[in-house]
Amino acid sequence: MVARVKGTLTINEKARGPRLGLEIAKWMLGRPSVLGLQPAMGHIFWKSDEALDFPDLQVTFTPASYKQGYIGLLDDFPGMTCGAYQQRPESRGHVRITSASPLAQPVVNPNYLGDPRDQLVAMAGFRLVRKLFAAPAMARFVEKEELPGPAVQSESEILDFVRQYGFSVYHLIGTCKMGPATDRTAVVDDHLRIHGLENIRVVDASVMPTMPSGNTQAPTYMIAEKAADMILESRH
Repeated sequence: MVARVKGTLTINEKARGPRLGLEIAKWMLGRPSVLGLQPAMGHIFWKSDEALDFPDLQVTFTPASYKQGYIGLLDDFPGMTCGAYQQRPESRGHVRITSASPLAQPVVNPNYLGDPRDQLVAMAGFRLVRKLFAAPAMARFVEKEELPGPAVQSESEILDFVRQYGFSVYHLIGTCKMGPATDRTAVVDDHLRIHGLENIRVVDASVMPTMPSGNTQAPTYMIAEKAADMILESRH
């Protein structure tokens, strides 16, 4: 969701014109500058349903907004963006070969929101973001909701918006999942050795059998550290 901002500056204004020159100078002097910022400035882990034991939503916030249909191109007005992402989606898609030729493009269908449970989580995330924008600490900076706008209220309208503007956050895992040899979909064992082969392991995020409830960088570090220990132990 995108809100038009009032009463303060956003990255939209600081990253163009004379203000951009000032930010470049600050960066060269080692001072805080928008040039040193990552896209997501705030993160929240939350529950779509209070009855859950663990959060199933991740919310990201940035004091910037982007033109629709253009990657990385900032809006011309002061804006901020906040989005909610489902941590453990239930929908399952497929990747299928189309011919025996290795050059033929596969058919890829992620089947986003195919499971009704995912639809409920997506709507809960949408309402959470709208609630955050309406909170007193944030509302004083919100001139208006720019995207999707206050007209979007019903479940069907929210789902239509999510389907049209939702996207993956590209934390790809699982193509060489870890599991027992009896599992035909498992590629590596619990020591990351490829089933049926010797002296070869896979050590990266592809061995994760299920999606972790968060970003994949820290779990990948852990896999690498653990694998290094197992490789060293196997040589003694």
